[in-house]
Amino acid sequence: MSKSSLALRGYQEEAVEKALLAKKGTIKAATGTGKTIVAIAWLEKIGKDSLVIVPTQALIYQSWTPKLESYGFENVGQYYAYAKKFGPVTITTFSSAISHPELIDSAEAVVVDEIHHLGAAQALIRLLPQLKQKEYVLGLSSVPEREDHAHELFLKEFPIVFDLSLGSAIRSGYVSSIEAISVPAPMVDKERAEYEVLTNKIQRAFKFCGPNMSKWMRCYDPQTRKYLGREGIWAIAKRKTLLSGIESKKQRVLEIVRKHNDKPIILFAESVKAIENISEFLKTNDITCETFHAGTEQSDRIRILKTWGEDFQVLLSCRALEEGLDIKEVKVGILITSGKSKRQFIQRIGRVIRPLEGEYASFYVVYCPNTVEETYSATIGRIIQST
Repeated sequence: MSKSSLALRGYQEEAVEKALLAKKGTIKAATGTGKTIVAIAWLEKIGKDSLVIVPTQALIYQSWTPKLESYGFENVGQYYAYAKKFGPVTITTFSSAISHPELIDSAEAVVVDEIHHLGAAQALIRLLPQLKQKEYVLGLSSVPEREDHAHELFLKEFPIVFDLSLGSAIRSGYVSSIEAISVPAPMVDKERAEYEVLTNKIQRAFKFCGPNMSKWMRCYDPQTRKYLGREGIWAIAKRKTLLSGIESKKQRVLEIVRKHNDKPIILFAESVKAIENISEFLKTNDITCETFHAGTEQSDRIRILKTWGEDFQVLLSCRALEEGLDIKEVKVGILITSGKSKRQFIQRIGRVIRPLEGEYASFYVVYCPNTVEETYSATIGRIIQST
């Protein structure tokens, strides 16, 4: 492969050099900054038989394989449910690597894409001990840190050697500028009353059972003869569903879509039911759209991603597009969510930013005032401004 075929930006060259120097490390960089290209350059410089571990099958054939081939890698291997081909660089999933430890044994260098998945119980047990024995290991993630703190185990072995936050990437011009726009969508009285009832149950559970929610299922109040923790867990799920289905949110979404009627738009919500309800509402108002989620058939996924922006305008997704798929350039995003994971926010924002100079993206946060959702737009603002 000719060196000129893999043109790196300055920060990508720095990331590669630091990873090579460390031999074992993790690159933490925002979505859209080209972590995959950095890893490919790392593989090219090492020049050893290698394994790439990814979270989804789609990443194998839709992202990693074509990118490796476009940069001159030949006979790229694929090992997962529907392919068993080995090559100088072989790509597999976490699931396949766990089931077939010989995949790691036979590799001299390993790339772990979305390395935060290494914190899952089976991955820690089956993969981490093997990876510790390798001479070269490169982890990739926009947010390797996990809420359960399992990252402490794998980052001890593969420490962060390069860190590029979303805010730094935007300010440095590595990715397109983005504006976070808060759009309030108030509740009607009936929705507000239900919200308050559910919130009281959640607060009562926190007060009686404590902040460690892993113990809530066993939290019993003998005075009321109720499992208050279970009621709290149920109320959290119910409140999330309520917030994602607030009627006024649909109208706000319609207004945003009509404002950008000449652009493809991506919308994130928390559940399949939520995106399907919004999709039906948009269709009744003559907006072309498609839904994309875990239950979408593979043939439909390919068709949807290929025709988005041509045959329809709005792509609605819950979690299926957060990671694991490359999507076309899109400059308008809408978030209707009750989730609060920092990784989710960064990955969703990353879907509307790209490494293009002079480009500008808009990210709308549709939220209910005077609810837990009020903090979400502020959180996104802090992420964008973070150093």
